[in-house]
Amino acid sequence: MHEHRGRARRLALTVIVLAAAAALVVGGLLFFSWLEKKNDPVPAGAGEAPTRIDPGEEPGGDGGPELPALFYGGKRYVYNDSLETLLILGIDDDTPTDSGKGRNSGQSDFLLLAVFDPASESCTLLQLDRNTMCEIPALDYYGAEIGTEYAQLALVHTYGNGLERSCENTAAAVSRLLYGIEIDNYFALTMNAIPILNDLVGGVTVRIEDDFSGIDDSLVKGETVTLTSENVEHYVRSRMRMSDDPTNRARMRRQRTYMTALFSALSAAMRRDSAFALDAYAAVADSLVTDCSVDGLTDYMQRLSDYALSGVVTPEGETVLGEKHEELYLDEAELQRLVIETFYREEP
Repeated sequence: MHEHRGRARRLALTVIVLAAAAALVVGGLLFFSWLEKKNDPVPAGAGEAPTRIDPGEEPGGDGGPELPALFYGGKRYVYNDSLETLLILGIDDDTPTDSGKGRNSGQSDFLLLAVFDPASESCTLLQLDRNTMCEIPALDYYGAEIGTEYAQLALVHTYGNGLERSCENTAAAVSRLLYGIEIDNYFALTMNAIPILNDLVGGVTVRIEDDFSGIDDSLVKGETVTLTSENVEHYVRSRMRMSDDPTNRARMRRQRTYMTALFSALSAAMRRDSAFALDAYAAVADSLVTDCSVDGLTDYMQRLSDYALSGVVTPEGETVLGEKHEELYLDEAELQRLVIETFYREEP
């Protein structure tokens, strides 16, 4: 009996030792794989954005991060804290689903930051490429935060339960990418909401600039088309099967065209019908995840209707083909300029 127990203990000890050795080997391989990828060259002028902009040096002062203002191009800037921001996300799942754990399958196919300036009653739309390489919060299987990783911005939504936690992670990543600017609210729609919104405004009219042959014969290059619930997703989502340009940049151009026309149509609908905002909310409620109240969303929609559109801007950079997918490395100097011009105001 004692001999049998001794063999059992020795066997258990052997299993534990082998398991520990295997863990060390696998961990070492993963570490060196990460180290090799981390040291891969990236395009010139591109790189990881710091969490804040260097405030520069005030003439006659010693500069330093404690300064309440930035000095850029010889001018003094302060953060425009009267701005309000709404992060609009298009998630490539059919409906919002609680995964019940720290990971889910829904990526951010579309990211748009609406920046509202009450002083000038204007709105700037900042479109972010889903392939933008940046620091994103990482969670383990159970949802506990375990640090950050350098990956495409689209992937940050996959960390979290697919609902509020995923949207909060995305907002945090966008804030970090844009040097810590404040994001007040988020509004995430799964992509099946696009046909619903499109039909609510009676269709959105666009000029077709790409070749949709073999994808949708109703979208003829060179023609002006009023999109319907049957073809609108082909227009805003098609990429890999596009023969003339399968890149995400071409799709982003179409998305800018569509969103500009959609916002215009939504504004017109709200002017015609004061109850339209509530009707639109009810129509997409099953496809929606947001931290806004109904009144808050109505207020944002009203501003989109009333404010002048200052333009749609996109941070520029260089796209390279990674191991599996496109990776966009932003031009850091241009990104700093864009952030200062959008979120700061010059002081005399």
